[in-house]
Amino acid sequence: MALKRRHGGKAGSQPTVLLVEPRAEDLEATRALLVEAGFRVVPLTRFDAAAPLFEVIRPDAVVLAAHAPDFAAVATVRRLRQIGRGTVPMLYLVNPHDPEAWRFCVEKGQCVDLVPRTGPGSELALKLHAQLRLRDSVLRAAEGADAGTALVLHDPLTGLYNRPFLLAQIGLEARRAERYGGVFSVAACSPQNLRAFRKQHGRSMVERLLVYTAVVLGQTVRESDVVARVSEEEFAVLLPGTTAEALPLVLSRIAARFELARFQVEGKALRASLVLGAVSFPDMVGVPTQLLNGAIQELRRARGAAAGSRQEPAVGERNEEGGQEALAVTLSS
Repeated sequence: MALKRRHGGKAGSQPTVLLVEPRAEDLEATRALLVEAGFRVVPLTRFDAAAPLFEVIRPDAVVLAAHAPDFAAVATVRRLRQIGRGTVPMLYLVNPHDPEAWRFCVEKGQCVDLVPRTGPGSELALKLHAQLRLRDSVLRAAEGADAGTALVLHDPLTGLYNRPFLLAQIGLEARRAERYGGVFSVAACSPQNLRAFRKQHGRSMVERLLVYTAVVLGQTVRESDVVARVSEEEFAVLLPGTTAEALPLVLSRIAARFELARFQVEGKALRASLVLGAVSFPDMVGVPTQLLNGAIQELRRARGAAAGSRQEPAVGERNEEGGQEALAVTLSS
């Protein structure tokens, strides 16, 4: 989550939502829903006008309808993220009965979260409120606005948030979820066989791999997610609004991003191996440390299972059939 610029209005004012929907009937229905939920809505039917209007009104959030076959919403998000520098939460409205649209937005949608067009209208409002509150709390903490906050927020090696900050954000999200009936998940991940990699390549190369992992995670998550380094070799991600049912898709997206990336060792491009585990609220409840530890336990359980029955090479090992470095990813939810 970027922290360079804040777009919200004065405390207590109505948050402004830029709503982009080319279908007039759907536009009015969504506008009415958001107004009833306490948002000030700026409706728009043309995607090509979204960027100029965004720069003028500086909304607190953006909701875009994603329609086949052109999916103009995705290209619009790319432009708006450049303008807003990642500080403005965005959501796609997608028909859940259109698998092509759903799959396209998950795979090509710039890691922006999705809300089904049908079903309870409160889901859209709840996700917007949750993302805005989380964004504001992160910004306040980063700016030192919280009284008595002398916490160092970032891990010095990777630049990600650190464990204490992530625990504080999990606590905030848990209180919001309990109050408003929301959901969230916590995922943990770690490069596979890091000890063997350290023995083969040395500590400095391990540090490069950890920085590489941090960069890939930062490129994969949504604006509303919070990524942190929580131990020497483990990372965790707070995923607001992500249900247990959605976790396999989220973890697969992270794995797919690692599939595309390459890590350079001594002039050779290697694929970084990754192990993942996660838990969801309210399937698991407890204090922030219990939720984070639950995700880490799932990660370590997956790591042990992979070590016990691993058929693919670890980081830096050679794939004999293909002649390229292989990626061993274990998903656990």
